[in-house]
Amino acid sequence: MIVGVFHPPMRLESFGGSVAVTLSVVNALAENGYDVILFTRNLIDQHKLSEIMGEKLPDGVKIILKSSILRSRSIVNLYEIAFKLLALKLKCDLVVDTYSNYVFPWTDVSYVHFPYLGSPFFKQNFPYLNLAKRREVLSHAINWPYVFFERNFEKYDRKLLLANSQFTSGVIKKAMGVDAEVLYPPISSLFLNALNVYGKKNRKNLVVTVGRITDYKRLETIPLIASMLRKNDVKFTIVGFLHDKDTLRKINAEIERLGLKDKVKVLTNISKEDLKKILGKAKVYLHPPTVEHFGISIAEAMAMGCIPVVYHVGGAKEYVPREFIYKDLYEAAEKVGKSIDTWSVKEAKKMNRIVQRFSDLNFRKNFIRIFADYCSQIDQLY
Repeated sequence: MIVGVFHPPMRLESFGGSVAVTLSVVNALAENGYDVILFTRNLIDQHKLSEIMGEKLPDGVKIILKSSILRSRSIVNLYEIAFKLLALKLKCDLVVDTYSNYVFPWTDVSYVHFPYLGSPFFKQNFPYLNLAKRREVLSHAINWPYVFFERNFEKYDRKLLLANSQFTSGVIKKAMGVDAEVLYPPISSLFLNALNVYGKKNRKNLVVTVGRITDYKRLETIPLIASMLRKNDVKFTIVGFLHDKDTLRKINAEIERLGLKDKVKVLTNISKEDLKKILGKAKVYLHPPTVEHFGISIAEAMAMGCIPVVYHVGGAKEYVPREFIYKDLYEAAEKVGKSIDTWSVKEAKKMNRIVQRFSDLNFRKNFIRIFADYCSQIDQLY
């Protein structure tokens, strides 16, 4: 059987949960005897891939390179994705989409990080939209034909939908009326096995936040939380891939306004190895008040022995202990201070144990089990 895997932006500099999922899916399929075609628009440096993610793509995987004529996630990006997926389907028996968060007629398996129809811009009864912001209305209105089809004509009984958390699965059920099986994304062994190397001792009163430097990540709240902390000997480091220079200026302006230049610093575009070293020195990982559908950076920090302080909405609370979940910035500051005081080697090991279930080995086993069951059901339908 020939299986196509669709993930156009395989960019080495910004590896996140979707790329980790794609790599694991490709390797799991290849290891189990499937012929795999990976559709991407970037040349893949196998050495760098192995360096960052802990493994490379199997030698037998065929790669289709197709450059994009549109900016990623532009308002008409959906239609380019649709045509590229159709082109891939024509070369394969089954197509696995690990990227788009749309469900097209020619896609067989969709790993949904968060459904497009779960957007807050849509109300339950299409086509009514929240008209509060004109630009956002335009960007979604252009996709109305897709939305209408997906809500009225899509044949979900012949598809396999996978969700990255119970939270995402619930949104899929509410927005699309279908069930999605939960398959948590994998964490690289480079993080899961790094605690013994990087960080049982010599921890500093350091709080780390990891996230793309972009407006919706709300990283400007980190200096605010730092300013509320009663302890004066705690440092904060924000680490992220630079997506938006205006957001970076906004964060730095907030740091300067609050007089925290010696307390809060921002690092952009650093390597995974440098990130591990920083996490290996930290006691606390602080996530800003944004809705994370799973939160790969949170889980990676826990693997490194950091105590996570995370927002109460989203998928992270499915694995983060309840005592480390906050509802507002004041509570976040309080929990950060308490976690700094209570960090210990024993607590670090506990955090690492919690996320061991997200190992790449577990992901591959579970994916192949689910995928094989789906293939058997499809065979019976035809």
